[in-house]
Amino acid sequence: MNRFLKSTTALITAASLVISSSGLALAQVAGLTEEELVTLQQQVREDATLSEADKAARLDEIKTALKEKRQAARKEERKAEKKEERKAERQAAKAAEQAQQQEPAATEQPQQTEQAQEQTQQQTQQQPAQTGEPQAEDPVANEKAAMEQAKREERRAERRAERKAEREAARAQGNVLPADAQAQADAAAEQQQQSEAVAATGDAQGEVTTDTVTEDEVRSAEDEFTATAAPKKDDGLSKAQKLALFGIGALAVGALLKNGDKVVSNTGDRVVVQTDDGYRVLKDDDILLRRPGSQVQTETFRDGSTRTRVAYADGSQVVTIRAADGRVLRRTKVLADGREVQLFDDTRTRAPVQVAQLPTPQQNYFAYNDTVSQSDLQAAMQATGANPYDRSFSLAQIRNIDAVRRLVPEIAVDNIRFNTGSAAIRPQQAQSLATLGSAIRAAIQANPAEVFLIEGHTDAVGGADMNLALSDRRAETVALALSQYFEVPPENLVVQGYGEADLKVPTYDAEQANRRVAVR
Repeated sequence: MNRFLKSTTALITAASLVISSSGLALAQVAGLTEEELVTLQQQVREDATLSEADKAARLDEIKTALKEKRQAARKEERKAEKKEERKAERQAAKAAEQAQQQEPAATEQPQQTEQAQEQTQQQTQQQPAQTGEPQAEDPVANEKAAMEQAKREERRAERRAERKAEREAARAQGNVLPADAQAQADAAAEQQQQSEAVAATGDAQGEVTTDTVTEDEVRSAEDEFTATAAPKKDDGLSKAQKLALFGIGALAVGALLKNGDKVVSNTGDRVVVQTDDGYRVLKDDDILLRRPGSQVQTETFRDGSTRTRVAYADGSQVVTIRAADGRVLRRTKVLADGREVQLFDDTRTRAPVQVAQLPTPQQNYFAYNDTVSQSDLQAAMQATGANPYDRSFSLAQIRNIDAVRRLVPEIAVDNIRFNTGSAAIRPQQAQSLATLGSAIRAAIQANPAEVFLIEGHTDAVGGADMNLALSDRRAETVALALSQYFEVPPENLVVQGYGEADLKVPTYDAEQANRRVAVR
């Protein structure tokens, strides 16, 4: 114990020396335990020799180290749990197989109870017998398998409860969930590894379909959001719904659900999938591009990826590559004069994001309202559009990692507020977007490669899954209004919903200020 105390004291003393010089370096505190970091955090708070700015900066560094430490511990714990689950499943399957080989046929056993007979019949229907006779059930193996399944469900429920408690604590402090930061980055890195698509190679041919978009197929900003309950089917979608959602058939959702993910809500145009790390919304990113009279050619490849070419009456075209799960990977605009402008390309490899190494994001934002002039808005857009960092980020990293997205201050659209459960914008409301629409259109005219992220948010009333779908629809509605009323090129807009994860006012109650949109 004395040796441990001396070691801990030495570590804290060494870290304190770093504090007193040029500021904490994460590499120098990474070796400390969580308890030591908490002690160090308290020392910094009580250090009267530090200015408030230095103290805040160093507390942020220690906080980041704590986040990383806790996230790594949770990750290892989840990995160990999954390993135990797989081991238990293999053992249960092996026990059941051995029981089938050793037990005599069911006709030679004492008469089973009515419940046992029914279970045996169900098992016989689901799994072909190894011999011509029905196989007897092994109660011991079944009970063991049921117990293991119950344990897995219990562990999942515990993890969900932990995440909920962390979200509640973060909400109470007006913060983002700390443990989510690097987890989001890790998930984005995993997605990047899965971003290869035959559609992106250019040397393959797929099945081609063409159609002309009609007025009744075009979504309007006035259309209301409709929520439906989670489907009963295992994959959550019929074949027709999958075709309507992705235009690529059954592969998309089926591929997603292989790892234990499940569909928890389906609004017809959006599907929310629950994973161990939270929720993910799936939708058609190309819906904004479908204007009346446009010609749409979709080429579907053997891996489920697609290449879509939308041709407009003015001679311009937009070519989009999507992965098998519907994620947009690359988009290129072909101008009427033949020039090609690449808007984004997630088929290129980007360095994974280490959240602890990102710069501290700016805290300011620009409030857009009816009194803002176009010149002021354009100046704000130029300022927020600058990239002072020494690296670039993929679209997926920007959309899915909060720490990356927040590197750019938001333009908060304060004059659009939604009713509870609503995503519609009426024509009279849309007029309040006139200055924003004009400024975005002017920016794109000056640089056709400009891309704007429209993000949607909800309050904390209702389920987190439906809030995610609703917020995504709100972002889409604003993008539709900008195109519908102010001729903003839709291919230069990307929409993303964040549900209740980024509350402007930290409260569980209905709060109109949280039902909002922002532009970056």
